[in-house]
Amino acid sequence: MLRILKALTLSALLLTIMPSAFAELDSKNAIVTLEVAKFAKISGLENFVLLPVSTDGDANSVYSGFDMFNLESNAAVSVTLTGDQLSNGENTISTAYELDEGGLSFDTDEGIHNEQHKVSAEAILGEISAQEAGGYSAQIVITVAAL
Repeated sequence: MLRILKALTLSALLLTIMPSAFAELDSKNAIVTLEVAKFAKISGLENFVLLPVSTDGDANSVYSGFDMFNLESNAAVSVTLTGDQLSNGENTISTAYELDEGGLSFDTDEGIHNEQHKVSAEAILGEISAQEAGGYSAQIVITVAAL
């Protein structure tokens, strides 16, 4: 029993001495940082067709159409739409474009953005003989820039 008591006493003594043998000699700290770049992405923008709203082919006929697209960004951005006049190579048709039914550009609020937007186009024919019958096309470009 005395042996057990001596062993326990020696163990307790070693446990109190051991932590001081491994005492912390030095310590440093550092801050880890990361800078996330501004980024934006347009998805879902597809070709779309303008359909007759009034008459088809007559003088002053109106054609209209739209497409929806998603804009996702991690910062405030400016969105701008540019578009050519509809053309068949020789003839052009007066064409107007719009974003979200409010002009050719908009700015998002500060912070992140992930919303659907609308791009629309409207074309108005001239006199019947002002444009040849057939297919017309134009290219549009939606540009996203950081604010």
